[in-house]
Amino acid sequence: MVTKPGQAREFAQQMLGQELVTKQAPAGIICNKVFLMERMYMRQEMYLSIMMDRASQGPLMVVSPRGGTSIEDVAASNPEVIFTEPIDIMEGIQDEQCERMATNLGLEPGSAPFHKAITLMKNLYGMFIGCDCTQVEINPLAETPEGDVVCCDAKINFDDNAQYRQASI
Repeated sequence: MVTKPGQAREFAQQMLGQELVTKQAPAGIICNKVFLMERMYMRQEMYLSIMMDRASQGPLMVVSPRGGTSIEDVAASNPEVIFTEPIDIMEGIQDEQCERMATNLGLEPGSAPFHKAITLMKNLYGMFIGCDCTQVEINPLAETPEGDVVCCDAKINFDDNAQYRQASI
C-alpha cells in the first residue's frame, strides 16, 4: 500500500518484469501489468463465489462471513461458516436463495448492504451464465462503513469449450 502518488510509480517499477509466485502460480509468472485502486476501508470482509459443481450438476453459490483469507483455510478450521446453495440452471437464481445467502454473510435483513448484496448476487449469476464461467470468486467481498458492498478482489474462470462464443473476453 502506498500513501503518496510517487510511491506508486516506484513500487510498480520494482514489480514489472519480476516473477510473481502465488498459490495459483507456484512456478511463477512474469508481472507485466500493475493495477492501482483506491484504499478500501472495510467494516466486514466476506466471501462469495459461484462455481459449476459436479455433485449438484449445476451452479453452486458458496458464501462465508469470513472472507479476506483462503477459503480452504476457513473450511478446514471453521466449516460451520461455509454456506452453499445449489442453483437450478433451468430456473436461475431465486430471490429466496439470495436472501438466505445475504443473511448467511452476516448482513442485517432489510438493511441497505443486505439489498446491495442480493443485487450483486443476481448480477454475478447473470455474468456467470452469460459469459460461460465455470467459477467466479470474490474474496474479499467487503461491506464499507458507508454501507456499500464492494468486490475487492476476484478470480474468474471460463469454460474453454465456449471460447468461440466469448471472443470478446
